[in-house]
Amino acid sequence: MSIEVRTFKADAGVKWFKAGWEIFKLQPLTFILMHLLIVIISFLALLLPLLQVVGAFVTPFLMAGFYQAVLTKQQGGTVSQADIFKPFSNKGNRIGLVRVAVYQMAAGILLALLSNFIFADAYAVISSQTFDPQNQSHIADLLATISMGQVAVFLVAICVYLTAFAYAVPLVYFQKQSNMFQVLKTSFMVFYHNMAPLSVYGLICAVLMVICIPLSFIPLLVLMPICYISFFVSFQAIFMPVVPKGDDQTKAPEAPSQSGRFDA
Repeated sequence: MSIEVRTFKADAGVKWFKAGWEIFKLQPLTFILMHLLIVIISFLALLLPLLQVVGAFVTPFLMAGFYQAVLTKQQGGTVSQADIFKPFSNKGNRIGLVRVAVYQMAAGILLALLSNFIFADAYAVISSQTFDPQNQSHIADLLATISMGQVAVFLVAICVYLTAFAYAVPLVYFQKQSNMFQVLKTSFMVFYHNMAPLSVYGLICAVLMVICIPLSFIPLLVLMPICYISFFVSFQAIFMPVVPKGDDQTKAPEAPSQSGRFDA
């Protein structure tokens, strides 16, 4: 069974970001702390290889908890940082999030294998004992092993990976989709049908991130939670035209504009 996808004009990307900001203002510190927890776990997974598998399984649950907190604020409720862990105790949706983690790890492994195959010569140069990154001739030898075609293929693979999993967590957790191939296909096709608004939204986030770089990344503590929230707002606009009330995730009246309307 296909999943219905709503389409929007380019200006919807601006509305989604504004809605994210409005929701963030309702309880900013909580959303910042939730985002920090996700960042810390991801960082630890990078530093400690043994935690990479744990981090891969935990992250979809934390993202679902973050999105659930956004939904609670839209319903007029109060959230705490501990609410980010609620998906771990939600028996009905846990298996779906585990599937997302497994598929994402498998896709990541395939992406790594593709990288090793495409850039095999470059890796051979870098791994050479005589390679010196400060030596211009060595850098020239390294660049000579990489072609624009190779870079283009790898970038396309990364784009497919990112778009296929972008909406996977909310589709599984809120829409209760169990067919992972359908989920990944739908998430990928969303970017085709809504290329204009998602491009505008992505450009807004990218420009603000670049502005944050000279400011020691501290503003990112505020910006990134807003980006997370507004991305979930885009999911709601595309897949959930009404805000579910309480524990009912299927039908309810629409959210008021002050809580971040998403029916762009």
